[in-house]
Amino acid sequence: MPRRTLSQVEKLQASSLGYLLIRCSQIWGDRAIAAVNAEAGAPVLREAHTRLLPHLQTPDGIRITELAKAVGVTKQATQPLVAELAEQGIVRIETDREDARAKRVFLTEFGLEALLHGTGILLRIEEDLAPHLGPRARHALKTHLATLRSALEATASAAHADTSAAAAPPKRPPAASVRPTQRRRNQTR
Repeated sequence: MPRRTLSQVEKLQASSLGYLLIRCSQIWGDRAIAAVNAEAGAPVLREAHTRLLPHLQTPDGIRITELAKAVGVTKQATQPLVAELAEQGIVRIETDREDARAKRVFLTEFGLEALLHGTGILLRIEEDLAPHLGPRARHALKTHLATLRSALEATASAAHADTSAAAAPPKRPPAASVRPTQRRRNQTR
């Protein structure tokens, strides 16, 4: 198998819409989190919290188990994050009316205000980037991303099923296949 180089990886990434979107999102998100924390004067928001927020935007709330499934982590990993958000007043946790064993998470009024404030920070970052994009490119980018978002949401359940059934990343070959000369030496002994 030919040896891969970092430049090959970078070239492939540069041609990948998914990679570009993810990397831009990471950078934008890091800037927004830093701004929120700077304004708060303390580290109140982490990237892990931001993964939960879109799934909390429902008037009926969401069960912790459903929230965990939506973000692709365990209930045990989700509970401390929800507890942190509750401690900050962003969410409230209630017993589920349909199942007393389950907990349901709701945004609070303060949580809604926090989301509005956070979205304002995202818009400020956009304004900071405006001179680099220009009005036409910015408008076109928003239009295309809105279309992409709709397509991704429409195909999300099918994509999830496909990725669950897809093969895992390539495993490292056994040592014998990595070093065929070593294997031949062992056979001649």
